[in-house]
Amino acid sequence: MAARLMLSALAALLAMPLAAASLPDPTALPVFQAGQGGGDSPEAAVLAWVSVNGNHSIAWYDGTTVKVGDSVEGGRVAAIHEDHIVLSGKDGRRAVYLLDHAIRTQPQAQPRPVRNNRN
Repeated sequence: MAARLMLSALAALLAMPLAAASLPDPTALPVFQAGQGGGDSPEAAVLAWVSVNGNHSIAWYDGTTVKVGDSVEGGRVAAIHEDHIVLSGKDGRRAVYLLDHAIRTQPQAQPRPVRNNRN
Protein backbone atom coordinates (compact mmCIF):
# COMPACT_ATOMS: atom_id res chain seq x y z
CA MET A 1 0.00 0.00 0.00
CA ALA A 2 2.77 2.47 0.93
CA ALA A 3 4.71 1.54 -2.20
CA ARG A 4 1.65 2.23 -4.37
CA LEU A 5 1.16 5.62 -2.66
CA MET A 6 4.83 6.53 -3.21
CA LEU A 7 4.60 5.49 -6.86
CA SER A 8 1.49 7.65 -7.35
CA ALA A 9 3.19 10.65 -5.73
CA LEU A 10 6.28 10.17 -7.91
CA ALA A 11 4.14 9.96 -11.06
CA ALA A 12 2.30 13.16 -10.10
CA LEU A 13 5.58 15.01 -9.52
CA LEU A 14 6.98 13.88 -12.85
CA ALA A 15 3.82 14.94 -14.70
CA MET A 16 3.93 18.55 -13.42
CA PRO A 17 6.72 19.79 -15.75
CA LEU A 18 4.95 18.21 -18.73
CA ALA A 19 1.77 20.14 -17.96
CA ALA A 20 3.69 23.40 -17.46
CA ALA A 21 5.52 22.99 -20.78
CA SER A 22 2.31 23.74 -22.69
CA LEU A 23 1.78 27.10 -20.93
CA PRO A 24 3.00 30.27 -22.70
CA ASP A 25 5.96 32.17 -21.31
CA PRO A 26 4.55 35.37 -19.75
CA THR A 27 7.93 37.13 -20.08
CA ALA A 28 8.41 36.37 -23.78
CA LEU A 29 8.33 39.19 -26.32
CA PRO A 30 5.16 39.37 -28.40
CA VAL A 31 5.01 37.16 -31.47
CA PHE A 32 3.69 38.95 -34.52
CA GLN A 33 1.87 37.30 -37.38
CA ALA A 34 4.28 36.76 -40.23
CA GLY A 35 2.18 37.11 -43.40
CA GLN A 36 1.09 40.70 -42.85
CA GLY A 37 2.37 43.38 -45.19
CA GLY A 38 4.38 41.21 -47.60
CA GLY A 39 7.14 39.88 -45.36
CA ASP A 40 10.39 41.48 -46.53
CA SER A 41 9.24 45.09 -47.01
CA PRO A 42 10.16 47.70 -44.38
CA GLU A 43 6.43 48.26 -43.80
CA ALA A 44 6.19 44.70 -42.44
CA ALA A 45 8.65 45.51 -39.65
CA VAL A 46 7.05 46.57 -36.37
CA LEU A 47 8.11 48.68 -33.43
CA ALA A 48 7.30 46.78 -30.22
CA TRP A 49 8.79 49.06 -27.53
CA VAL A 50 11.08 52.01 -26.92
CA SER A 51 13.23 53.11 -23.99
CA VAL A 52 14.08 56.80 -24.13
CA ASN A 53 17.19 57.64 -22.10
CA GLY A 54 19.07 60.46 -23.83
CA ASN A 55 22.03 59.14 -25.83
CA HIS A 56 21.32 55.63 -24.55
CA SER A 57 17.82 55.31 -26.06
CA ILE A 58 17.00 51.93 -27.58
CA ALA A 59 14.02 50.39 -29.37
CA TRP A 60 12.83 46.91 -30.35
CA TYR A 61 12.31 47.16 -34.11
CA ASP A 62 11.96 44.30 -36.56
CA GLY A 63 12.88 41.68 -33.97
CA THR A 64 16.08 43.26 -32.66
CA THR A 65 17.24 46.12 -30.45
CA VAL A 66 18.35 49.26 -32.26
CA LYS A 67 19.82 52.60 -31.26
CA VAL A 68 20.25 55.89 -33.11
CA GLY A 69 22.59 55.41 -36.05
CA ASP A 70 21.97 51.67 -36.51
CA SER A 71 21.26 50.38 -40.02
CA VAL A 72 17.91 48.65 -40.43
CA GLU A 73 15.88 47.38 -43.36
CA GLY A 74 14.71 50.52 -45.12
CA GLY A 75 17.34 52.94 -43.82
CA ARG A 76 19.07 54.09 -40.67
CA VAL A 77 17.58 54.95 -37.26
CA ALA A 78 17.63 58.75 -37.13
CA ALA A 79 15.76 59.33 -33.85
CA ILE A 80 14.01 57.47 -31.03
CA HIS A 81 11.01 59.10 -29.39
CA GLU A 82 8.56 57.93 -26.70
CA ASP A 83 5.99 56.52 -29.14
CA HIS A 84 7.90 56.17 -32.43
CA ILE A 85 11.24 56.00 -34.17
CA VAL A 86 12.35 57.93 -37.24
CA LEU A 87 14.02 56.08 -40.11
CA SER A 88 16.07 57.92 -42.70
CA GLY A 89 16.79 56.25 -46.02
CA LYS A 90 16.94 56.68 -49.77
CA ASP A 91 13.16 57.28 -49.83
CA GLY A 92 13.40 60.08 -47.25
CA ARG A 93 12.41 60.11 -43.58
CA ARG A 94 9.48 58.21 -42.11
CA ALA A 95 8.12 57.58 -38.63
CA VAL A 96 7.36 54.08 -37.36
CA TYR A 97 4.92 54.15 -34.46
CA LEU A 98 4.48 51.62 -31.68
CA LEU A 99 2.46 48.54 -32.53
CA ASP A 100 0.02 49.30 -29.70
CA HIS A 101 -1.52 52.62 -30.67
CA ALA A 102 -3.06 52.91 -27.19
CA ILE A 103 0.39 53.78 -25.84
CA ARG A 104 1.03 57.47 -26.28
CA THR A 105 3.39 59.91 -24.68
CA GLN A 106 2.54 61.06 -21.20
CA PRO A 107 2.32 64.80 -20.61
CA GLN A 108 5.52 65.95 -19.02
CA ALA A 109 5.33 67.49 -15.59
CA GLN A 110 5.77 71.24 -15.48
CA PRO A 111 8.91 72.35 -13.64
CA ARG A 112 8.26 73.80 -10.22
CA PRO A 113 8.83 77.53 -9.92
CA VAL A 114 11.97 78.56 -8.10
CA ARG A 115 11.17 80.09 -4.73
CA ASN A 116 13.37 82.77 -3.30
CA ASN A 117 14.12 82.01 0.32
CA ARG A 118 15.08 85.14 2.15
CA ASN A 119 16.43 84.72 5.60
